[in-house]
Amino acid sequence: MRTKGQTSIHLLLATVVTIFGVMLMFITIAMSWEAWMVPVIVAGNSLVWILHIGRVGSETFYENLCAGLLMIGFFFFGVHHAVLYDIPGVACMVLLVFSMFDKKRLVYMAAGLYVLVLLYQFFILRTISQLANTQDAAHLSFGASLVVGSAAIAIYRINKRREDQSTQMRILKELETSGQQNAEFLSNVSHELRTPINMVLGISEVILDKVISPEVLEGLHSIRLAGKRLSNQINNMLDYTEIVEGTLTPAKETYMITSVLNDVITMTAMQSSRHQLEMVFDIDPKIPASLIGDSEKISHVLKILMENSIKFTEEGGINLCIGFRPESYGINLIIDIYDTGIGMTDSQLAQICDDFYQADSGSSRFAGGLGLGLPIAQGLLHAMGGFIHFESKGQQGLEVHITIPQGVADASPSMTVSHAENLSIACYFRPERYRSDELSSYYDNMILHMVEGLNIEGYQVHSLEGLQNLLQNHNLTHVFIAQSEYEENRSYYEELASSLRVVLIAERNFTPREDSRMLLIHKPFFALSVVNLLNGEAGENDFDEAQAAGRKPFSCPGIRALAVDDEEMNLVVAKGVLGSYGMQVDTCLSGREAVDRCAGSSYDIVFLDHMMPGFDGVETLKRIRELDDTVYQDLPIIALTANTVSGAREMFRNEGFTEFIPKPIERSVLERVLRKVLPPHCIQYGVTSAPQPKQLPEPQLQPEPQLQPEPQLQPEPEPSAPFASLAGIGVNVQMGLDYCNGEEDFYQEMLEMFQSQSEEKKAEIVSLYETADWANYAIKVHALKSTSLTIGAEKLSEQAKALEQAGKNADAEYIRQNHPVLLSLYDEVCACIASPEKISWQNEQEETANV
Repeated sequence: MRTKGQTSIHLLLATVVTIFGVMLMFITIAMSWEAWMVPVIVAGNSLVWILHIGRVGSETFYENLCAGLLMIGFFFFGVHHAVLYDIPGVACMVLLVFSMFDKKRLVYMAAGLYVLVLLYQFFILRTISQLANTQDAAHLSFGASLVVGSAAIAIYRINKRREDQSTQMRILKELETSGQQNAEFLSNVSHELRTPINMVLGISEVILDKVISPEVLEGLHSIRLAGKRLSNQINNMLDYTEIVEGTLTPAKETYMITSVLNDVITMTAMQSSRHQLEMVFDIDPKIPASLIGDSEKISHVLKILMENSIKFTEEGGINLCIGFRPESYGINLIIDIYDTGIGMTDSQLAQICDDFYQADSGSSRFAGGLGLGLPIAQGLLHAMGGFIHFESKGQQGLEVHITIPQGVADASPSMTVSHAENLSIACYFRPERYRSDELSSYYDNMILHMVEGLNIEGYQVHSLEGLQNLLQNHNLTHVFIAQSEYEENRSYYEELASSLRVVLIAERNFTPREDSRMLLIHKPFFALSVVNLLNGEAGENDFDEAQAAGRKPFSCPGIRALAVDDEEMNLVVAKGVLGSYGMQVDTCLSGREAVDRCAGSSYDIVFLDHMMPGFDGVETLKRIRELDDTVYQDLPIIALTANTVSGAREMFRNEGFTEFIPKPIERSVLERVLRKVLPPHCIQYGVTSAPQPKQLPEPQLQPEPQLQPEPQLQPEPEPSAPFASLAGIGVNVQMGLDYCNGEEDFYQEMLEMFQSQSEEKKAEIVSLYETADWANYAIKVHALKSTSLTIGAEKLSEQAKALEQAGKNADAEYIRQNHPVLLSLYDEVCACIASPEKISWQNEQEETANV
C-alpha cells in the first residue's frame, strides 16, 4: 500500500505515461509503423492505471513499470526513419520524468538508450552517415548537447533533492533529540521539586494536627493549598514526559463508567462551588454497566478538560455529556463537554494542543498552569486509540468532542430503576433564573435523556402554574424542584410533600429544617443520584456516599491472609495494616515457605512480593495455583511490588496475579483491591477493628534528590524529636507515619528495625557487588527500595531503584559509579535513626554556616 504523498506523484507519472503512449499510437498509425505496438501500448497503460487506482504493488515496482514503458516507447520511436531530429526532444522528456525519482540509474539508462538509438540510426538505418551538409550536422550536435544538458540537470535535481532530504532528516532528528532532552529535563526538574513540596505538605499536615492559633491555621491551610497545586503541576510534568518518551501503556481492565463519573464529580464539586458555576452531568443510563479499558486515564482526561473549562468560565456553567455508540469491538464512548466561557479564536484552536501553549500567555493572564494539560489529554487519548476535537464560536464558549473505543464486559444498562412503569416524575426549574440560555438547555437535555434512558414517565415544567396543572391531570409519584423555587414558597412544597415525594435539589451547604418533609439531593443533579433515590437507596448510596466511594470504613473478620516478602520489615508493615481490618495474618520470608504454608493451611487471600530470591513471585504463584489439583486456581493472589510503571496492572494480570498493590501499601489502594477481590459477604461496612488512619493525600511518585526544609516550617520537636531530625536529612516523615497507620510508636518500631537490620543488609549488598552478581544485587537493592520508602527515605529509595534497574540490565559501569552513593545514603539514614540528636545538631550547624 502506497502513501498519499507517493500516490500523488504516481498519478502524475501515470498521466505522463498515458499521454506519451497515446501520442506514440497516433504516430504509429499515421506513419504506418508496426501495428503490433498499439496493443502493447494499450496493455501497458491499462496495467499502470489498474495498479494506481487499486494501490496494488510496491512503490519500486510501480515506478520501474512506468520507466520501462517510457524507455520501450522511446526506443520504438527512435528506431524509425524520418525521426532523427525529433529524438532529442523525446529523450529530454524522458529525462525530465526520470528526474522526479531519486534514482540516478534511470537517468544514466535513458542517456545510454539515447546513445544506443543514435548508433542504430548510424549503423542500421544509416541516416546519420547520409548527412549532406553542415546544417544537418549542427542540428544533430545541438540535439545531442540538449540531451547531455538535460541529463546533467536531472542528475543535479536528484542530488539537490537528496541533500535537502538529508538536511531535513538531520533537522528532524535534532528536533526529536531536543524534545527528548526537554522531556528528560522536565522529569529531572519535577523530581527535584517533588522532594521539597512533599516535605512542605508533610510538615504542614503534622502541624495542623496540633493546637494552634486561628491565624497560623489559616496560613497553614494556604501553604497546603499552594503545595497541592504545585504538586499537581509536577504530576502533569511527569505525565508529559511519559507521553513524549512513548512509555505510556494503557491498561485493559473492567471498570464501571459510573465510578469514573463519581471521581470527576468529586474533583469538580469544590472548584465549581468556588466559581459559582452550574455543573450539569448528562449521562446516558443505557451505557453498558461494565466496560473494558483504562478508567484511570479516562478519568484523568476528563479532570483535565473539566478543570480547563472551569478555569476559563467566569459565569454560567459546564455541561458534561457521556453517551455511546455500539461497534463490533464493543462501543465507542462518546464524551462532549460544553461551557459558557470565553471561547477561542480560530488561531487559538489551531494551537490548542501544542506543548506549553497558553491562550492567554501575557503577563496579565488570569488563568494559571504550564500549558501541558490539553497536550497530556490528547496524548492519553491517542494512547487509548481515541480522538479529540475542539470547536468554538468566538466568545460563545468551547466545545470538546471525544471518542474512545472500549470493550464491553457487561452490556446491561449502567443505571436502571425498579418498577419504572409505576413511576411518574416532574421536574420544575425556572429558566429565567439562569444567566445564560445555554444552562437552561443543558438541564432540559439532561432531564430528557434521563427519563428516556430510564424508561420512566417524566415531565418538565418551567412555572408553578405548569406544575399545578401536572398535579391535577397526572398521577405523579415524585416532584423534583430547585432550591430557589423551594425557598420562594416553602409552605406550599412542605404541604405538597405530605401527599407525594418532593425532592429538593439543593446546594452543598444547604441544610433543611428538622421538621421538613422534603427529600434532599445535593448538587450536582444527575441521573445516578435520581436512580439511587427512586430505588429507595438514598439513605445508603446517595451522592455523598458516591463522592466518598471506597472510603467507607469496613472490616474483613474471619479472613485468613498470607503475606509473603523476603524483607521482615515489609512483613511487619503488612501484618499491621492488614490486621487493622480484622484479618488473621500469617507471614513468611520466602516463596518456597509460602508454597508449604498453602499446602498445609487454607487461606482466603495471599499477598505475594513479586521480586524475591529463590522462588520469585511468578514461580511461587504458579506453584500455589498447582497445589492439590488446582484447588487454589481461583484464590485471590495479590502482587506486592515497588515497580509501579505504566501498564504494571496489565503485566501482573498476564502473569496470573489477581491484582497488584504498590509498595509501600497505601490504604486507599488496598481497600479498592479488597472490595474487588473478596466476596461481598466477607466485607462488613461501618465496623473497623482499628482506628482508621488518615488517607495519603494522593499516590506520590518517588522523588530523587532531597532539599533541606526551611527551619521555620519544621514542627515542634516534641514529642517526636527523632522524627524532626529525620526530616532534616530529607526523610519524608509524614509519608512514613501514613504507611504506619499514623501511629508514632509503630513508625518508631519500623525505624529501629530498619536500622538494626542495616549492617546485615548492607553486607549482603556489598558482597554481591564485589562478586559482580548483578542479578541478585538487583534483588537486594529492590528490597531496600521498598523498605526505605516505608520509612519515608525517598532519596535512598530512588537511588536503590536506579541501581536495581542497572542490575537487571547488567550495567556494571553505572553500578560501580553509584554504588558508593547508595551506601553513603544508607549510612546517613541509619546514623540519624541511631543518633538523632547528633544529626540534628550537625544540621543546625550547617544552617548557621549557610546563614
